Amino acid sequence: MKLLKLTIGISFILCGCSEINQSSKNGDIFKVSSNKIERVVTLTSLSTDIVNSISKNKLVGIPGSSLFKDKIDYQKLPRISQGRTPPNLEKIVSLKPDLVIGTKGFHDKILSKLKEINVATLSYELKDWDSLENTINLISNKLEINDSIKSNEIINTNLKECVVPNEQNKKPNVVVLASTKPILSPNSKSWAGNLLQRFGLNSLTKDLDSKSEFLGYVNLSPEWLVKEDPDNLIIIQTRPGQYVDLEKSKPFSNLKAIKSDQVYRFNYYGLINAGSLESINNACLKLRKIF
Repeated sequence: MKLLKLTIGISFILCGCSEINQSSKNGDIFKVSSNKIERVVTLTSLSTDIVNSISKNKLVGIPGSSLFKDKIDYQKLPRISQGRTPPNLEKIVSLKPDLVIGTKGFHDKILSKLKEINVATLSYELKDWDSLENTINLISNKLEINDSIKSNEIINTNLKECVVPNEQNKKPNVVVLASTKPILSPNSKSWAGNLLQRFGLNSLTKDLDSKSEFLGYVNLSPEWLVKEDPDNLIIIQTRPGQYVDLEKSKPFSNLKAIKSDQVYRFNYYGLINAGSLESINNACLKLRKIF
């Protein structure tokens, strides 16, 4: 459970967009020209995917991630971190990057150290769909691909299952269980909550105040869950086969969603932690089955 809490906690920090640093050797701020950004090190799997989609030959270092296990594009690239270990500063510097991309909050410390030695950095924050689009545009512009066509191509190709009509007539209710002990569910201020809203799903926890240690997530009591009795239940799995007997245990066995077999198992990456373009797209594909 501690591992799950830590994993979820990390995902909440990895979040929406801005903050760019470009420093010359004498400390002056200057504009990096297009021929300067040729070597990019990414500290997150999502920024890795975005850079690779924009320009495949610019990546020189990436984080170690299970999401890249079978990805040919990334097999020969050096890893600057692995699992929960922080990025290796010496390894990053040895790669002589023109730009290092990380997330606001989670990578502040290492990005600050890189700034001190005049390495250009960019940090983003991912909290909703709009910030994802902004991040794609931000990175694209930073790499001097100032073309909205390229950004739209990524959305329409890599995230094609996430493109939905503006108006959703059907609004089935749903509760997402990010954890069962304690019972933890996203509200509207989380990435997951925003993605549910994008698909017109009525999350029964969207307006609940977060009093948990994880911003954007609320602790639910078994009594609340039974009282609200959702039509659909989404269970987040951090590993295959997790919660295999959930339907037989209380309070879950008494729920309408369980009895009518409206239970959907989602991977942790995509809905809780965005992870990568592919994992987001896969989550969107599964959400389509509900609405």
